[in-house]
This record gives sequence, C-alpha cells and structure tokens, in this order.
Amino acid sequence: MQTRGIHAKLIVSAITVAAMMWAPRAHAGVDPVNLCVSTKMKSAGKYCQSVLKAWSTWDKNQDVAKRDAALSKAAGKLEDQWSKAETKATSKGGDCALPTVSADELKLIVGTAVTEIVGEINTGLDLGNKDDATCGSKFLKAAAKKCSDFLKAESKHIKKPEKDPDRATLEADKAKASQKFTDSATPLTCATGTSVTLVEESIDGLTSDVVYSTTVSPSVDNTQFMTISPTGTITYQGKDLTPTCMNSSPYSFFAKRGSENKLVMYYQGGGACWEQLTCLIPVCDNSVNPGGSDNPNTWTSGFADLTNPDNPFKDWNIVVVSYCSCDIHFGDAAQDYNNNNPATPLHVEHRGFHNAKVVEKWARERFLDPEVVFVTGSSAGAYGAIFHAPLLEDVWKSSEFRVLGDAGNGVITPSFLQNEFNNWNFKANLPTTIPGVVEAIDNGTGVPAYMQAVAKYFPETNWANYSAAFDGGSGGQTGFYNVMLNGNNPVFGAFWWQASCAFNQKMHQQAVDTEAAVAANDNNYRYYIGTGSRHTMWGHNKVYSDTTGGVPTIVDWVNEMLTSGPGWVNVEASPFNVLLSGDPKPPTIPTPPFVMSGSDIVVNCP
Repeated sequence: MQTRGIHAKLIVSAITVAAMMWAPRAHAGVDPVNLCVSTKMKSAGKYCQSVLKAWSTWDKNQDVAKRDAALSKAAGKLEDQWSKAETKATSKGGDCALPTVSADELKLIVGTAVTEIVGEINTGLDLGNKDDATCGSKFLKAAAKKCSDFLKAESKHIKKPEKDPDRATLEADKAKASQKFTDSATPLTCATGTSVTLVEESIDGLTSDVVYSTTVSPSVDNTQFMTISPTGTITYQGKDLTPTCMNSSPYSFFAKRGSENKLVMYYQGGGACWEQLTCLIPVCDNSVNPGGSDNPNTWTSGFADLTNPDNPFKDWNIVVVSYCSCDIHFGDAAQDYNNNNPATPLHVEHRGFHNAKVVEKWARERFLDPEVVFVTGSSAGAYGAIFHAPLLEDVWKSSEFRVLGDAGNGVITPSFLQNEFNNWNFKANLPTTIPGVVEAIDNGTGVPAYMQAVAKYFPETNWANYSAAFDGGSGGQTGFYNVMLNGNNPVFGAFWWQASCAFNQKMHQQAVDTEAAVAANDNNYRYYIGTGSRHTMWGHNKVYSDTTGGVPTIVDWVNEMLTSGPGWVNVEASPFNVLLSGDPKPPTIPTPPFVMSGSDIVVNCP
C-alpha cells in the first residue's frame, strides 16, 4: 500500500461531468441495453446491405434518382428502428443511447465506407459495358450480403454474451459469412482494379467501426481524461451505494475513450488505515483532488504515458477508480474509532466498495462488450484489482480478462488479519459463489489462498502479481508491514527498512507457494519480482528499460501476459538486492540491511 504521490499514475484534463442519473438495470433475461444494441447492430447491418444494394443496382442502370430514393428509404428505416429500440430500452430501465453513436453518425460511418468500397470495385470497370456493369453489380451485392451477415452475427452475440463467453459462436458465424462472400465474389472475372481480399478487408473495417460505434460510448472524451463526480444514492445490483471519501468529502473518478474496443480498469493506490491513530494522521489519502495530482491527466510516465508508442494500453479505453476510502477499495463500513482517545472518537467512512461499484456501473453502461478487460492497480489498488476482478467477470461476460496486482502481495501480520482487518467490513461483499474465497479470509491464509481460489474458478483468466524485492518507503509494502509489526504505530512507517528482510522472505514464499498451488490446477498465475526497493512500477519508466538481474522488461512481460505467450513466465531478478537509481533507501548508508557494495547500494539480509 502506498501514500499518494507520483506512484503508479496514468496520463491524461479534467472535464467535470454532472452527477450520474442511472436507472436500475435488469438482471433476469436479456439486459434491455444489450437487447437495444443488438437491435441497432442488426439494423445497421440491414442498412449497410441496402446501401450497397442500391449502388449494386446503380452499376447496372446508372439511374441516380432511383439510387438516391433507395438510399433515402434505407436511412429512414434505420432512424425509425433505432428510435424504437431506444424507446423500448428506456421503458425497461436502460439507456441505450449512451453506449452508441446517433443514427445520423452511423449513417455517415456506413456511407463513407460504402463510397470507398464502391470506388474500389468500380475502378477499372466500364459501366457502359453490360458485362462489366453486371459483374460490378454482383460484386457489390456479395459485399452487401457479407456486411449484413457480419453485423447480424455481432447482433446475436451482444444480445446474450454470456451464451458465447469465448466468442466461438460469433467467430464461427463470421467465418461462415466470409466464406459465402468468397464463394460469390471469386468466380467474378471482370477487370476491376481491386481484389476479393481487399474488398473483404474494407467490409471488415466497416463492420468493426460499426461494432465500436455501438458499444463504446461517444460521450466519453477521447482526447483527455474526464472527471466524473457521482452524488447521492445510486442503486445498482439491488444495493444502495453512497460514493464518498473517508473524510466524507465528495468522490470523483476518471475515464478516457480509446480507439480500440479494449478496457483498462485501473485501481489507484493511496495507503490504508484501520483504527484511530492510523486514520487520524492519516497514513492514507482520504480525499480526491480532481484538479491536482489525482487527475490522471497529470501522469506522464510508465504505462501512464499514453504517448509512448511502446505502451500496450495507449489506444485502450481507460477507467481510473480513484481511491480515498483507506480500505483497499473493498470496505463497506462507517466507523467511530476511539481505541486511542475514547473521549474524541474519529468518524471514518470506509466506502471503497461503494465507490468501486459506482465506477463499475458507470463503465459497464459505456463500454458494453470489450474484447479484453485488463484489471490492474498499484499498492492499495493492487488489492482493489484482484478483489474486484471476479465481480467484473460477471459484468463483461464474453471479454477476455487479465488481472495484474502491482505491489500489493498480501504481506500482513496474522494479528492484523484477525483483528483490524475486520474494521473495513471487507468480507461482506466477497463473492460467496466462488469456493475458497471467504475461507481464505476466515482461516487466515489470505491472498495466496484467495488467488488459488479465483484462478481455479476463472481458468481462462491470467492472474499475476508484481513486486520489487524490498518494496520500500513509508508508503510501500515494507512501511505498512513495519507498522503492523509494531502494534499499529504509524511512526514505524518512517523506519520502513526495518521490515525489509521480513517482507522479502514472506513475499517471496507467498509468490512461490501461490504459483505452485495454481499450477497444479490451471497454471494461470505468474509472479514478477524485480530488484531493489521501488514501490510500484505502473507509473515508472522502468517498465520499458529495466533488465537488472537478468529480467525481461516489464512491458515485454505484460505483452506476453496479454497474449498468453511463452514469455509469460515467473520472473525473479538475480541478484535481487541491488537498488536502482531513485529507489527508496534509509537517510544514512549504511543502515542495515542497506549497505554499500562497491558503487552500489544493496540490501543484505541475514
């Protein structure tokens, strides 16, 4: 867990959005928004087909008036179908206009692409020649059929994505449509200046644009992160949620639209507190400052740098779950702590679960069916990521999931787990349907047992943890571990290096034991232990450059995680005790276990 600073921040200018007014969404049967978008996609497919067929007829007769009349009729039909679909969704509590472009914008997308396809096919043809005109017409008619069939397949999928969780049916339907197009277009022998392959690529691009435009909300800014500030009580999944910070100040979060239908859910770090003294100082961030360092528009390094061409997430949709509840994003309690000063209780709102679920609701209604969801977070946000990821799996039921905790390995004392941990009411919202999850908390086995349970329950998801070997600083894992080791006295956070060796031994053992336990089942968990004492990696440029101790760069490892490639392996730096430039260290060297070794500062444990 970390105190707020520059650690693990993403890039991006605040546009404050009014309070969110959401109606409850249905959970039985077909979701009204999914049904509406399904209808829109199918209508878009028919519109695409009608437009291409109008041009197909024009190739044969060059009757502009008839072509334009057909185009106008198709446009009117699309507008009518989209309007009816939105009205029906609204009547059932869903806002279907939210995740999609307007009918006019959709017409422009299709019209522009069709003009290019018509140009491709007709180039080289003499439409005054009957054979050329007939051939061009058949080519366009085949393209029309494929466009319709592709979007019909997408429509079928988005209606009930849970019925096709691995998208196998969707891909099979699209492959069938492609084969029909190839069978129809290949025998054509006219001297068009294009090819079946090129036209097919153009149709694929068109349908892809339509899918993106009906599942990724155009209301989300694509130039910078926008600020969203929910207020009041928000009902979601049968629970009344009240977003707020620990000190009862307003809650805000951030989002940016990308150009790919993929989504990063990033849980911000910022420490934690669990009783009167730790919350009074506090050793965590208890508010959100949209105009300051909390705003991801100010984050400019590591994976936060969306201008870096090597950043795998630069074109993704990104939602930043801000942190100010001091309960690792999963608390659900109001406390009046008085353990140190009974005469003056300290009121604290641990509502991290409420905040995160409000963000989840907002995200699911704007990013309808991402191809991939990468759930991650740094420090306290690492716990937010690994504990909310199973809940998100139920939100995006056909998305591929990847979950990476950055510097949140679950190194805590048994005393903390048995006593203070309960102050957050953490267990109240754990998914009881996943065997072993609640038991991991009840029996004291913690994060390793939890990771084993969720990795087994979601075998297609890749799970991972990253940590530096001696994760340091007062806001680092060693800082909080030293506080726990010393009776929850936050003063000991300033002497974080005292816990470095104990932390390293327990963190390493947990990583190895977790990987071994998961490997026995589905082999979908990995760990990465880098050298030194830096706390978190997400917002640092070391992700692109550091290979100290023979490790692959973090960006290469993450890319392998995304694709389940052969390079996604367990990583341990060797040596692992060499500090990198800028790593936390005691004020004076030597201060055991931090000592000099030649020109390097190293950590030498007994």
